[in-house]
Amino acid sequence: MVNMLKRVLVHIGINPQRLLLEWVSAAEGPRFAEVVTTFTGQMRELGPLSSDGEGKPGDLKLKLKAAREMVSGEKLRWVSAKQTEFKKDGNKYQEVFTSHEIGRYLDGVILEEIIIHQILLLLKEGPLSIKDISQKLQITPPRIFEQVLGLKRKGIVEVSTIKERSPIYTISGKVA
Repeated sequence: MVNMLKRVLVHIGINPQRLLLEWVSAAEGPRFAEVVTTFTGQMRELGPLSSDGEGKPGDLKLKLKAAREMVSGEKLRWVSAKQTEFKKDGNKYQEVFTSHEIGRYLDGVILEEIIIHQILLLLKEGPLSIKDISQKLQITPPRIFEQVLGLKRKGIVEVSTIKERSPIYTISGKVA
């Protein structure tokens, strides 16, 4: 799970060194102090969280919200849980995957889910066109269109109106 979360951090523009999992027993007080002191020093060297991202602070905030919703969702947890099984036993067709192949697949799922959750967060704020969403997320319109169409097929978003020959999308009344 930690490796998966580090991949999520990379995709939202946060240095993955900001996440650490270290096992320390209750009897290892000095070791605990050493781990905390070292990690605190590393965080000071990295600077504020805003120095990680390339975009505006609002962009990072949106990405963090999207990541939080994504990791609590079913899809990423399922894919993460299946990693060991796919490496050892394979899928239902007995295809066994390498760590590299699983990593590439996981990266694809993370990227897609982050985009979807960012789109949904923007649409919760109000109706938007594909072009508007594309500009706000700095992702190409065809990529946004692909994700919005998928959400529309699932009944999560709908066209609320058409403005200057462009559909304006909103969260479906069934979901809201």
